Amino acid sequence: MSISKYQVFLKTVSCGSFSKAAEALSFTQSGISHAINSLENELGVKLLSRNRGGVVLTADGRALLPQIEKLCAAHHALMQSAASLRGV
Repeated sequence: MSISKYQVFLKTVSCGSFSKAAEALSFTQSGISHAINSLENELGVKLLSRNRGGVVLTADGRALLPQIEKLCAAHHALMQSAASLRGV
């Protein structure tokens, strides 16, 4: 499991398209697509429906979104705590 895939997923959802997420994260559109495909394969469910206008959450994506948000928030809190312990 790579937290970056989950972060890419959240950014893609918030931006509504692979190209906008790629721009926001300084990735290529292909890189975003690969990360989302990898995450969907890892989880065994389709998270996003792709269309000409961008992407929308599938029912499975909507169901998992709150847990993915919590996972990313917990990772962020962990990194902040570790930085605090290092005195950063």
